[in-house]
Amino acid sequence: MSNSTLVAIIIAVVLVIVIVALVVYFGRRRKINANRAHAAELRGKAQEGELGAREREAKAARAGADAKQAEVDAERLRREAVDRQADAQDVRAESDEQMRKADRLDPDLPSTRHRAGDNPADGGDARDRNLQDGTTQDRNDQNRDVQDDNSHLHTADQRSTHAKIVDTGARDGEPRR
Repeated sequence: MSNSTLVAIIIAVVLVIVIVALVVYFGRRRKINANRAHAAELRGKAQEGELGAREREAKAARAGADAKQAEVDAERLRREAVDRQADAQDVRAESDEQMRKADRLDPDLPSTRHRAGDNPADGGDARDRNLQDGTTQDRNDQNRDVQDDNSHLHTADQRSTHAKIVDTGARDGEPRR
């Protein structure tokens, strides 16, 4: 083989080695760049995931705070309900007491019970609802007026007879309407 052939073979081998080295170099470089891009993409996804996780944690914290607030509100509402129930019971008791008092005072209500107002000594103020014009008059005021008008009655019999007339509703000899 001649020297020139040998040089040509050596040059060809060197060229093939250089070409292979360049292909490997640029192939690795392309792979590194691809890996770099893929890593950047993964980092972006990880950052989005991190933001999503933070957002979910914030929502969870808000939900926890809302739940605690709801518990506080529920407790406040329970207490308010208890207070309102107590108020309602007080109002009902007061209403029932007023109804019982009205029943005791009502001269038209048939009852075997003692009615307040029939006895001036117990401080009752039975209302006379039988007046024709629909007005009410305090029986104690009426009794006081009669007592003032009857200061001229001196004997117990005269006062007793007059009191019976007042209790039956007759005044000045006229029947009550």
